[in-house]
Amino acid sequence: MENKIEKKRIWELDFLRGFAILMMVFDHLMFDFAYLRGYFSNFYSVNHALFNWLNNLGIEYWNSTLRLIGREFFVLLFLLISGISFTFSKDNFRRGIKLVIVAAVITLVTFLIDLFLNFGVLIIFGVIHMFAINTLLTVLIRKVIKNEIVILLLGMLILTFSFILGLFTPPAVSLSFANLPKIVLGLGSYGADHFGIFPYLGIILIGTVVGTTFYKNRVSLVPQVDISPRNIFRVAGKYSLYIYVLHQPLVLLFVSIFAYIFGYRF
Repeated sequence: MENKIEKKRIWELDFLRGFAILMMVFDHLMFDFAYLRGYFSNFYSVNHALFNWLNNLGIEYWNSTLRLIGREFFVLLFLLISGISFTFSKDNFRRGIKLVIVAAVITLVTFLIDLFLNFGVLIIFGVIHMFAINTLLTVLIRKVIKNEIVILLLGMLILTFSFILGLFTPPAVSLSFANLPKIVLGLGSYGADHFGIFPYLGIILIGTVVGTTFYKNRVSLVPQVDISPRNIFRVAGKYSLYIYVLHQPLVLLFVSIFAYIFGYRF
């Protein structure tokens, strides 16, 4: 019988990535709660106390400073870990192309949902889109630039100028061919799930430097800590891409079925 040796994973990277991805799932759940009035045409006539409370909870969270700061923190954490993991992959170009295909499917599915249900969930350039393009850009940059200090400085410059130019909170723009470059680059935002190329390319580049510097041997920096591979955050970190892609339709389906039981209709 052939023995299969499972590649040893670095627990802290899975743990932190999983923590970040579950916080993103929570963020999207709160969006669904905040948008309940838009999902169901009879929201006000049903007027159920539980759903009114969930709707108000989602709105309060969505407009809170906690959400503004927390969302950015967990996105940056996720991308930093992704940048570190970039240095472990043997073929990041192929990985980037796969992500481009996944991103295209997300746009198509959300377009069809909006076309038939008018939910307002169309994603033009979300996390997966941004991560896919930035993965390909990072492949190109690291082929041209071989010096880790230069790449670190480039990443820091991108973040600095992005902060100065306000790219962490770009203004909302309407969807049009003229505005599409702004949406992709991050100069303007469209939709609730929007992430432009900038400023996030900077944090991924910094992550690759951390990976090549501190994880060149691909072993944990804190091996003395013993956290079970079945820990929820480690499991979420291991399957983060699947969770991110699948959680949005599943959460919306769960909310819809739950609401249907209480009499809500589209």
